[in-house]
Amino acid sequence: MRGKLLSATLCAALAAAAGAQDRPTEEELFGASSGETPRAEEKAPAVAPAQGGASHQDTEAELFGAQSPPSKAPVPAQGTLIPREKEDWLKVGGLLQLRAQVTSYEGSPPGNWPFSSPNLLDVYLDARPNDRVRGFVLGRMNYDPTVGTTGETGRGTINNTGFGAAPTTQNPGAVLDQMWLNFDLYHVAFVTAGRQHVKWGVGRFWNPTDYLHPVKRNPLAPFDVRTGTTMVKLHVPWEKRGWNFYGIALLEDLAGETATDPTNRLGRIGFGGRAEMVLGGAELGLDGIAQNGHHPRYGIDLSTGLGDFDLYSELAIRFGGDDPHWVQEGPPPPPPIPPELGGWVPETSSKVTPQLVVGGSWSYKYSDKDSFTIGVEYFYNQLGYSDPSAYPFLLLGAPTLATLPGQTEPSVVQQDPTAYQPFYVGKQYAAVSLLLPKPGSWNDTNIVLSTVGNLSDHSYLSRVDLSVLVLTYLTVETFAAVHYGQKGGEFRLVLPPEVAQLPQAQTSASFPTGAPIVDLGVGLRLSL
Repeated sequence: MRGKLLSATLCAALAAAAGAQDRPTEEELFGASSGETPRAEEKAPAVAPAQGGASHQDTEAELFGAQSPPSKAPVPAQGTLIPREKEDWLKVGGLLQLRAQVTSYEGSPPGNWPFSSPNLLDVYLDARPNDRVRGFVLGRMNYDPTVGTTGETGRGTINNTGFGAAPTTQNPGAVLDQMWLNFDLYHVAFVTAGRQHVKWGVGRFWNPTDYLHPVKRNPLAPFDVRTGTTMVKLHVPWEKRGWNFYGIALLEDLAGETATDPTNRLGRIGFGGRAEMVLGGAELGLDGIAQNGHHPRYGIDLSTGLGDFDLYSELAIRFGGDDPHWVQEGPPPPPPIPPELGGWVPETSSKVTPQLVVGGSWSYKYSDKDSFTIGVEYFYNQLGYSDPSAYPFLLLGAPTLATLPGQTEPSVVQQDPTAYQPFYVGKQYAAVSLLLPKPGSWNDTNIVLSTVGNLSDHSYLSRVDLSVLVLTYLTVETFAAVHYGQKGGEFRLVLPPEVAQLPQAQTSASFPTGAPIVDLGVGLRLSL
């Protein structure tokens, strides 16, 4: 029971929204094979600790009270005949989300508060002609009527703490989230090839060893808008010991820089692997990946139980050269760059830059059918900044003066458009969450309370998420978040007026000169 509650807590703490009964499970959407041997934690009794990998998450149906999907068909024993083809082996479905969100700012009248409506449509094809072969395609379209025909959607808040927006600058825009084939090799090994989601590590709010996604996940958004990564995954389970081994051939750039540094030659293919080993009542995960053009990356994670507590930790070992750390050592910048953005130079050292996550959860059953779960997590980020004075410089892409090809005069250009990463820009963080699933007689309601704090700049964000299942298939999602703490910190971020007037600030997002106060959002979610 505690394992299921923990999984539900973690999904809800990340503000996962409700799904419908006929949508593929989260495990299936993340590319798990229909013929793979169940993970060690799936075999363990209820008192076993939660383990790493994508199977941490319960299905959406389990989390929000819908009927569980039918179990997967068992894998035939080696030497038996291939099962006959199924009569109805192609499923078509999807998900429709209509959403709206607004953020209030200090010193700004309500009529000027940023408003956005990042609507999403997912459509998938799921082909399973027999128990050994499966193909899956998931396309996503986004549309925000509050912006023009082109331009970034979901610009309502600098910190991206709302629903989140799809990773495209087109409006309407379409992206390919997943497209993969899965099959087994003599029932011994399992191959998944194509664009897919593969999660490494055990962190809930922060997941620094999630190397197979170049973009960091927003832990407060109810919908993970990141797309999958193209790779070939080989899974070899050791059923007797409950261990799992994975090999990865990565066909995209580790940092998502395929456009500037394409992986169109064999030397650019990345290779990595992960081992998940059950050791007594704990599970140890070891992983690593290397690719030409990047330093190797390594990860270690451990999950275990201690009395009524489920504990986990995750350590990412990287090198500074892959993610430049900026220090203010250079001379003041020449006009038109404001002094607040000057003097920053990248560190050239490739020293080890560890990132450590430590967390746990505790569940309590306060009635025959009701319980709550409390989770806490701490994150140390060597790549982060202790001084928030670096934020405006990072947020505008590390601007500098440079003479572009074909120009005679220098202009302001971005050195690193991804320099500012919300929830990873500080050096130390902490989070706490409380899950109330179906409290009392509210059997169609789930409530999540969460607080995230940047301990380095003393800014905080508290949020409540409420989801209610109505009319059997329609889910109403609402959230409210409050920003407080040190003004100028990550969760009360404000740009100086002279910085907010730069062309880079005006074209990339709406940057009010006041600090954010409250985020509000409402959404409708329907399975198709």
